[in-house]
Amino acid sequence: MREDSRRRDSHRLELGRDLIVRFAALLKAVGIYEAENDALAAVCQKIRATVSELLDGGVDLELAVRQDSIYVGGQRIRESLVASSSYQRVADILRAARVGAFQIDETVPERDLQLFAKLIMEVVRGAREPGDLISELKIRGATGIEITPAEEADQPARIDSQEIARRIYLRSIGVVKGVFHELTSTNRVSARRVKRAVQEMIESIDCDPDYLMNLSTLKNYDEYTFNHSVNVSILAIAMGRHIGLSRRHLYVLGQAGMLHDLGKLCIPKEILNKPGRLLPEERAIVGCHPVDGFISISSQLGVSPDNMEVALAAFEHHLNEDGTGYPQLGTRHEKGLLSQIVSIVDRYDAMTSARVYRDEPFSPPKALAILFHTKLTHHDPVLLRYFMNLMGYYPLGTVTHLTDGSVAVVVSAAREPDLRHMPTVRLILDADGSPATDLTVDLASTAKESEPLQIAGVLDGADYGIEPMDYFL
Repeated sequence: MREDSRRRDSHRLELGRDLIVRFAALLKAVGIYEAENDALAAVCQKIRATVSELLDGGVDLELAVRQDSIYVGGQRIRESLVASSSYQRVADILRAARVGAFQIDETVPERDLQLFAKLIMEVVRGAREPGDLISELKIRGATGIEITPAEEADQPARIDSQEIARRIYLRSIGVVKGVFHELTSTNRVSARRVKRAVQEMIESIDCDPDYLMNLSTLKNYDEYTFNHSVNVSILAIAMGRHIGLSRRHLYVLGQAGMLHDLGKLCIPKEILNKPGRLLPEERAIVGCHPVDGFISISSQLGVSPDNMEVALAAFEHHLNEDGTGYPQLGTRHEKGLLSQIVSIVDRYDAMTSARVYRDEPFSPPKALAILFHTKLTHHDPVLLRYFMNLMGYYPLGTVTHLTDGSVAVVVSAAREPDLRHMPTVRLILDADGSPATDLTVDLASTAKESEPLQIAGVLDGADYGIEPMDYFL
C-alpha cells in the first residue's frame, strides 16, 4: 500500500511538471500563432489531456503561485523537476498578471484555453488591467476556467517587468553558452532553446521597452562572445520594433542576433584572444567566420525562409554597403534588411565593449559618431538614422557629468524627439564628489527652467570606478 501511494505521488508530480511545461508553451504560442494554428491546438490538447489525467487521479486541480514556488493540486512542484525557463516563465507571468491561482476543468474548450492565455499576456504587456481578466472571460462566455486573484501577501517584494527582464537577460546568456558548447561537443544546436529565449526578449521589450536595452549596456570582458550575442539580439529586436517590423520578423531578427557569431567557434582561441594586431594569415582565418556561421546555422536549423534569413545575417554582418568588408565577394552585394540591422548593432556593441586588442572601449556617443561618419560606405543611412534615434544622443549606460558638477549614468531616453539630449539619469556622485543618494532625475522635466540641468559632457566610468552593471542588475 505504501509503495502504491509513493507511485501515485510520483506520478502526480510528473503530471504537475507536464502541466507547467505545457502551460508555459501555451503562453509562448499565443504570441506566435494565430488562433486556428495546428501547433496552438496541439498544445491545448496536451494541457486538457494532462488535466484529465490529474482529475482521474482524484486531484483537486489548481495551479497556484505562492512566493517563489508553483503548486499543482496543493502539491509543491520543485523547480529542479521542471525546465527552469518554463518554471520561471509561468511563475513570473502569473505574478505579473496578478493571478494567484487558477483551476481548469477537463471540459474546457480549446478556444477558451487560448483566450485565457492571450488575456494573461495582454495584462503582462500592459494592454489590460489585471482586474479585467476575470470579467473579460465572463463577457466572452469562457467556461471551464476559474481564477483566484493574487493576494498582496502572496506577491514577493520585487517581481515586476524589470525583475523579469533581469532574469531573461541572464538566462539568455546561459542559452548562448549552451548553444556554443553543444555545437562544440555534439555538433548540434538546440534551436528550441534559442527561439524560447528570443520570445521572452520580445515579450520583455513589449512590457518595458527601455529596461532590457539598459541591460544590453552590460559588458563582460571574460565572456565577451556570449554577452555580445545577447546584446546584439536585444538591440536588433528593439531596432526592428522601432521601425515597425512584424512580430514574426522580430522573432527571426532576434535569432539572427543571437547566432550571428556562431562561426567564431571555428577560430582558434589563440587567434580569437590575441592581443595586438593580427598577421595577414590570422586575419584571413577570422574572415572565414561569417561563412562558417552560415554553414553551421543552415545545416543545424534546416532550410526554411526564416532560417535562411538567420543564416544570411551571420554571412552578411561584416559586409559593407560599398562591397568592402568580409567575406570578400569581388562584387557589390545587396544585404537583406535583417542583416543590415544586425550589422549596425553588432558594430555598435563591439565598439562599446572592452576587447583583448583594445585597451579602452569607445563611449556610446563616440561609437555613434564613428557609425555616422562611415554611414555612406558601411551602412544604410536611413537605418542608421533610425538606430541613432532609438539610442538617443546619450545611449543607455553612458556615464556623464552634469552642469551642476554631479556625475550620473543615463538610464532612460527622453520620449520627445526635441529633447533627446536630455535623458533620464541616475545620480552617482554629488557636485562635491561624495556618493549621491539613490535619485533618478528626468532632465527633460527641467527643460523649461531658467537654468535647466543638462549633460555637460561624457566621462569614462572607469576613471570614477563606475560600472553600469552595478546600477542595472
